Amino acid sequence: MKPAGKIKTKPKAGRLDALWKKLAALPRRIWAVGGAVCLVIVIAWFMLVPAQREAPQTPSPSGAAGTEGTPNRKPLTSTALPDTKMPEKQLAFIQSIRLQPSLPTRMDSLKAEIDVSPDAPGQLVYTYRWEVNDHVIEEATGDTLNLSTFKKRDLINVTVTPHDGSTAGSAVESPTVAIHSIPPSLELKAMNQARKIGELIELQLVGDAPDGGELTFSLEAPYVPGMTIDNSTGKISWLLQPGQKGSLRFGAAVQDNNRTKVAKIFDITIE
Repeated sequence: MKPAGKIKTKPKAGRLDALWKKLAALPRRIWAVGGAVCLVIVIAWFMLVPAQREAPQTPSPSGAAGTEGTPNRKPLTSTALPDTKMPEKQLAFIQSIRLQPSLPTRMDSLKAEIDVSPDAPGQLVYTYRWEVNDHVIEEATGDTLNLSTFKKRDLINVTVTPHDGSTAGSAVESPTVAIHSIPPSLELKAMNQARKIGELIELQLVGDAPDGGELTFSLEAPYVPGMTIDNSTGKISWLLQPGQKGSLRFGAAVQDNNRTKVAKIFDITIE
């Protein structure tokens, strides 16, 4: 017998080469199918295995992590409003104010007449603030204002504040009034007396305009037949007619530039 010889084995690399040759000899269709199967497996793996992601945590107001499942929200805060007190409602002790006279002149004193509310206290003290053309008259502190130092067409009003002890009521302003011109004066002066029918009788009207300006004279009812007047001078004249002896009555008027008119009725006696 021949002694057993050594068994020769092919190197490992040779086996891989042979395997590769066999695989290479496979049809290309098999390669294409196998590659497609592998691609489907890879895609399915990525879709079926969910990615583990760590949910972000919102810090709680104190800085620590919030409780699981409860979102951490910033607490609502409120800003405290300043401590302001509403003004107390003042009491309406005064209903209205009237200024008398309603058509004042520089010769008048204007007085504030107050209508008190029915529920006002019995003892009230008033403070007065007089204004002329929107300027406060500091020295005027009472219920009456002397108008001698003002001019016609000046506008005047007063604001009155009632007081009940230490409590002040609502201030009330009066209506505004204007200073009117002083009415002119009118007087009659006899010049001559006629004693016979047909003789001339002359009378003279005399007027004065304190606020200046020209005066216009006129005759008013009742009229005397035949009597005429000079509108500029106020001279009245007429011829004595039958039946005009004894007491006669006639009217006359004077008007200034402000159209302030004063009318009077005069009685004269013809002897």
